[in-house]
Amino acid sequence: MMFETNLLRLGAEFSALMADYRAAQSQLSALQHEADRTATEAGLLYGSSAWSEHRFAVTGRTVHHVNALYEKLEDLAQAIAPIRPTCFAGLLIKARAHHFAGNPAAIIPEIEALAQASNQEAA
Repeated sequence: MMFETNLLRLGAEFSALMADYRAAQSQLSALQHEADRTATEAGLLYGSSAWSEHRFAVTGRTVHHVNALYEKLEDLAQAIAPIRPTCFAGLLIKARAHHFAGNPAAIIPEIEALAQASNQEAA
């Protein structure tokens, strides 16, 4: 039960951080659009050093924030990975972490193990 409690705690932290990450990504996208618009208005050539400097001046702080959130999500996904879920809520947490890590198929053995344990309890 301790492992499941830890998984649920990590899952709640992962979900909250993911919401922050998505909001920060949205903010970054808006800032990039604004930076590109103002660079064009200033006559800066797309891809030039001046354009890059301008874009980073507008978006740099948010880029760093998005990257920091991503690193925290990676750490949480790694912490979640070895914990075996014993309920569907835990399985959902694991699925989200595997999906974030770019390995959604990794959840299949977890589903199979939970189904097998469930079948054994029912027998």
